[in-house]
Amino acid sequence: MPETITVPQPLLSTESFTRKDFIRSYGAETGQTSENAVIYALRKLLENGTVQRAGWNRYSAQGQKRRYQNHYTEETVKAVNQIEQEYDGLSFRVFELFQLNPLMNHQIAHNTIFIYVENGFTDYVFDSMKKVFPGRVMLKPSVEEYYRYFVDNGIVIGKLVSETPKGEGVFWHSNLETVLVDIVADKLLRHIVPVGEYRNIFTESFSRYLLDKKSMCRYARRRGAEKKICGFLEQTFPGHRRG
Repeated sequence: MPETITVPQPLLSTESFTRKDFIRSYGAETGQTSENAVIYALRKLLENGTVQRAGWNRYSAQGQKRRYQNHYTEETVKAVNQIEQEYDGLSFRVFELFQLNPLMNHQIAHNTIFIYVENGFTDYVFDSMKKVFPGRVMLKPSVEEYYRYFVDNGIVIGKLVSETPKGEGVFWHSNLETVLVDIVADKLLRHIVPVGEYRNIFTESFSRYLLDKKSMCRYARRRGAEKKICGFLEQTFPGHRRG
């Protein structure tokens, strides 16, 4: 009978671990000295779902968690299709307020679609989108302008921060790590998302999904919000260390 492959006990209570962590723990627990054999064991655990990927060279054995995936609204998909038809190969990301509802105590009743476009194309995308969605598109609005011209399913065009992570599977999706940083770092989103919901949003995110804290802190650094984001993580999730 083939030997059963299991996750080393010390890694079961760890939020995530690296390949090196697995090699060291698996070798200590089983006496296996062949690195190839240990990597084979890790691969089999990934294949049967016992271990899941939690980022680049990060793995997790916390099977109750899953990778985040958002099902975008029909209105958002329409806006994306319009951009892709006119600007083939354009780099952009999309976040919609309704993404936050499963993580909040008080639900957002009216959606806004945020489309962040690579530098140099925001004006072009705005000009073309306002023709297709008249009265619904704003270009980098101030807080005051956002509330003055707000409409349900309005579209906000903004500048894409360099090195913003791509979505899993579909490049324009906003992964949850990016969303968590943006609602704290972005001036407009800070006024839209109630500060009182932050703790619940973060707690629900980390309890339900496999998240890459190192990736989150790297992106926060790009947004000039590393101290704020990573400090919040350290306070809310004891044992967190900055990547």
